Amino acid sequence: MTERRVRRRPTTWLVVALLGAATALTAPAPAGAATTCTLTFKANWIASTADRHKWIVEAKIANTGTASSTTWETIINFPANAVIASFWSATRPAPNVWQPVEWNNVIPRNGAVYFGFDIRMPLTDTTPPVPPSSSCSITY
Repeated sequence: MTERRVRRRPTTWLVVALLGAATALTAPAPAGAATTCTLTFKANWIASTADRHKWIVEAKIANTGTASSTTWETIINFPANAVIASFWSATRPAPNVWQPVEWNNVIPRNGAVYFGFDIRMPLTDTTPPVPPSSSCSITY
């Protein structure tokens, strides 16, 4: 009896491996992932200075989708006479645009992140400086 060796070509496993890798690279977004978020504000009067009221405004962006986010962004238009003295837990790439810092870009599903502002308003304006318009977006 003679021994017969079967020589297999590596192309079969290579094709399978490449197809598997291509599938992994083009995998669709998780089912149920939607760009849904809500943005809410809470303003607390802190003190008055010589010419301005000082308010702390807390913003909350909530992920109402069914998957964790990879990043988020908000557009917030504060009243025209508001002066933003400082802010925290967000970055400000443009005057009305707010984005996450490194540690709060992921928002778990049904979760939220908070960021805030120290806002100064004229003494003649006692209205809380809650933004008259705002929007948010979450990327999955």
